[in-house]
Amino acid sequence: MKTFQKVSKNDLLFPFSFVYQDTKSPQRELSDHMHDYYEIVYVYGGKGTFFIGDVLYDMKQGDVFLIPNNTIHRAMPDKDDPVTSTIIFFSPILIYNNFVDDSFSYLNLFDITKKLKNYKISFLSEKRKEMEEQLLNIYQETISTEPGSKHASLLIVHRILIDLYRTRMKNNENITKKSTYSSDWISDILTYINDHLSEPLTLTKLASKSLVSPSHFSRVFKETTGIGLIVYLNTKRVIKAKELLLETNHTLSHIAEICGFESMSHFHRIFKKYINMTPSVYRKENTQQTSKKMN
Repeated sequence: MKTFQKVSKNDLLFPFSFVYQDTKSPQRELSDHMHDYYEIVYVYGGKGTFFIGDVLYDMKQGDVFLIPNNTIHRAMPDKDDPVTSTIIFFSPILIYNNFVDDSFSYLNLFDITKKLKNYKISFLSEKRKEMEEQLLNIYQETISTEPGSKHASLLIVHRILIDLYRTRMKNNENITKKSTYSSDWISDILTYINDHLSEPLTLTKLASKSLVSPSHFSRVFKETTGIGLIVYLNTKRVIKAKELLLETNHTLSHIAEICGFESMSHFHRIFKKYINMTPSVYRKENTQQTSKKMN
């Protein structure tokens, strides 16, 4: 199973996608996936569970979920009362750079979110109305034939990013609200996996640490996250490898060791399976793109 999934874009010059008030049954929802784009999900109603990174959340009216790039996530709607939501996908290249002498960045919101591992903001009625009006305005621009409609929709996204950033900083939401659907040990083991990726993480070892049998561990882990243990471990290791390839000068062998791959051949095989290119090619191509943007 390949969990890395690129978001399809019709216009590569304007990498932005907007899905307005969509209701998905469990059968129509994507499996665990990640992508290079940033994502904002607003919930109008319904019930469900959202698995993001290594945290599980209940979904309800007024919830906003912030999904940074290269973050495993999956929405699991309730079969009897599925979630209705609006989704914004966008590439960071569309977001304005910092102005001179201004420490604020639009993408700070996602940096803070990732650092805190708190991917959810809950709005009360007044803020819900404001958010829903902004999303409606984006929708109207996306179906408009007026000149500048794409850019108008993007300006509203910038406004949403500012509002969400201010809300997050004002409330200082540093407590993750985990779903009541999972077993108590699941959240602890997801955190353990994230902190010990460089180590051998076998089913037997993790089940023993969770004080459950291997068969029970496998069943509950997949029921809760929607993904098998091996695929989850591989995906987490690939995500970490991508970050290290771009943010450090470590050798490929050192990165393979840090990320917990069994060998260099294992690193190459898994990375290519999920990213469709070898680690060395990924580093070369993305380093060149970064250099071009800076120039």
